[in-house]
Amino acid sequence: MDREAIGAETINATLDALLTLPPLRKSPQLSAFLTYVVRESLAGRGSLLKSYTIATDALGRSTSFDPATDAIVRVEARRLRQVLQQIYSDPACPLEVRIDLPLGRYEPSFRQIATVAGSTAPGDQPALAAGAAQESEQRYRALVEASAAVEWRSRPDGSLIQTFGLSARTGLTDAELQGFGWLDTLHPHDRAGVEALWRACCQSGTPLDATFRVRHRGGRYRWMLGRAVPLETAEGTIREWVGTMADIDEQIRAAEALRTSEERLRLAMAAAELMTWDIDLATREVSCSEIGVSLMGVTTGPLDEFLAMIVPEDLPRVLASLEPALRGEGTYDAQYRIIDHEGRMRWLSARGSLATAPDGSIRLLGVACDISDRYGNPRHADDQRMSA
Repeated sequence: MDREAIGAETINATLDALLTLPPLRKSPQLSAFLTYVVRESLAGRGSLLKSYTIATDALGRSTSFDPATDAIVRVEARRLRQVLQQIYSDPACPLEVRIDLPLGRYEPSFRQIATVAGSTAPGDQPALAAGAAQESEQRYRALVEASAAVEWRSRPDGSLIQTFGLSARTGLTDAELQGFGWLDTLHPHDRAGVEALWRACCQSGTPLDATFRVRHRGGRYRWMLGRAVPLETAEGTIREWVGTMADIDEQIRAAEALRTSEERLRLAMAAAELMTWDIDLATREVSCSEIGVSLMGVTTGPLDEFLAMIVPEDLPRVLASLEPALRGEGTYDAQYRIIDHEGRMRWLSARGSLATAPDGSIRLLGVACDISDRYGNPRHADDQRMSA
């Protein structure tokens, strides 16, 4: 029976009743997950439910959430299915409508419990439940393997019970990894911090979110993203922890290489006394690097204020190159004089071209440098005018 036949009012009443039951009342994260997917479904947006929207809108993840490296939605969906199964398998369950989270999707299903109960002989129910549980486990492990993630389970105190994929990565046996043996695979510089964080999470029940290096086969360390959430009993105590480790080594090393490259570029530009600048075409606002302070006394402001610094005789030449560049009709290339904030005349050389910024805005990006030495040492503007 679909949601239209049951009615939104009845479904909302069932949701409210579910949220008062101990397994959900004591798990705000699962309650938020269930509430979000049910409300989105009732609003006609159930088919649009994806890992990203659930993570960012319901589970508090940032807009940079990446489902390829963060398994929080899959893990919480699995927990939610287990909790709903536990609630509805109770003979004393008072609910008239069954809300389920079908395998393979996040849009919930809604059924009258009487219809479900009458369709299966009582003696067949345990076998069907066991088969469904086995199928669910197989699908979940297939998803973990497809995502190249490591799955693991631990006791409430944090000692490892079981892993799926960690032995193959590290070369250690499951027996060697169990308990707290897995900590020996961590980089010596990361081990103490991760252990302290993990023990604190186990004491407080706070989900784990940490990055660390794990020693792989052959002795090489690779960066991993570890996440874990607690599974609770009906009384609200932690029954066990489930988690994943995702390999993010390439992302970490790429980010580090980018930071190194940017730092080298910054040092090179500082040594050459080059100033970077950009003009936002939509607002005509100018932003310059820090060296703009020594060149002009300012690093940001409207384009007109920067143009006002240019010696009037040079302004037409600058505009003749700048305006076509702002329209995308070529590159900007000009040499001109300015009167800086200390009243000195400087010769500047500037070049730039259009580019699309990461935020989607169109900007004129470029560099500029002081070339006054080519024309003799800069002097006070009044002295230069007098000599002219």
